[in-house]
Amino acid sequence: MLRGIRSIQGIQSREQLYKIIVRERARADRSGECFSLVVFRLKGRKRDTYQALLHLSRQLVTRARITDEVGWFDKTSLGAILVGADSEGARKFFSIVIASMPQSLTAPTLELYVYPTPSPGGSEVEPGVDGEWNEVANATPAVQEVEPGKPLWMGTASGSPNVLSPVFVQQIPLWKDISDMGISVTALFLLSPLFLLISAYIKIVSPGPVFYRQERVGFRGKMFKIWKFRTMKVNSEAKGHEEYLKFLIQKGDQAMEKLDAKKDPRIIPLGNILRQTGLDELPQLINVVLGDMSLVGPRPCLPYEACEYDFWQSERFNTIPGLTGLWQVSGKNRTTFKEMMRFDIRYGHKLSFWMEIQILFKTFPAIVQQVRDHRAKASGKPDEGKPVAGKENA
Repeated sequence: MLRGIRSIQGIQSREQLYKIIVRERARADRSGECFSLVVFRLKGRKRDTYQALLHLSRQLVTRARITDEVGWFDKTSLGAILVGADSEGARKFFSIVIASMPQSLTAPTLELYVYPTPSPGGSEVEPGVDGEWNEVANATPAVQEVEPGKPLWMGTASGSPNVLSPVFVQQIPLWKDISDMGISVTALFLLSPLFLLISAYIKIVSPGPVFYRQERVGFRGKMFKIWKFRTMKVNSEAKGHEEYLKFLIQKGDQAMEKLDAKKDPRIIPLGNILRQTGLDELPQLINVVLGDMSLVGPRPCLPYEACEYDFWQSERFNTIPGLTGLWQVSGKNRTTFKEMMRFDIRYGHKLSFWMEIQILFKTFPAIVQQVRDHRAKASGKPDEGKPVAGKENA
């Protein structure tokens, strides 16, 4: 029955509507201009739902501006993307549309998403008494709001995490979930002797725990604890690393050479080898099994690092973080912070199974090149390595 509605000119498919949401979010991240998404949800008997959707679709196409987009949000829900409209403008729009509906038709439940918005909280809109439309509290706010100019992972004034609504974020493909789980479980089993060997070595050379857990910012701004083999002495001061990282971010065009490339006294014996070869990151296979990370994706950043991000750079959180990624196989420490951001965001935009396989196969050669770079710097020899692989594509 819905074929008649889908044939109406101006109604985008579900896939097209999602692509437009992603495009408008990227535009808003750079320009600061907001947009709204109004979702009209209908439930009930098929015939009643069809009549209401037919009326709504015609009203939305008629009343939408040339810059707005209308399409299918799901099987029985229509969505309207209102470019440049804040919550007040969106409420005016859906009030006009709802007022045009005959009383005999099923009234939809409305969800309003605004990106980004300046005030905390959220709302869902549903029909009130005597045909009026009232704003009601929603236990899971439909409007995800952040303070102006701050990254989307950051919390509200109360300190609670402000996780980005799934509406504005690309969904993780099923093939990625399956491959992550299968490969990580197999790798943990096969690498268990190496885990035991590294654990025993750390216990012998340095008093303290074998593993180090640290809070990171992950997919959609969700906070989680990352697992690593401990390569630094217990209670090592981290202020210097924080200041150095902030310098790299603010500078923007400085190569992201690691601080520990310059004989960091905080590192345990042979800790540099574990770090250069990435062996210290192997316990993050546990994070992959737990669903906090993927095998391939942007490296999960520290909270204080995210505080320094420009607004457009928060798009990095659209993708689940990974053990390796496009940035890591495209030069890593030879690249600048801005180049790293472009690699990570581009990976999210072009995510595919073939791209994932290519990155996994390029990871080992990239590690070898990273070790060579470190040895060249330590010996004082000129860098004879390859140029940054992705600069011409960034």
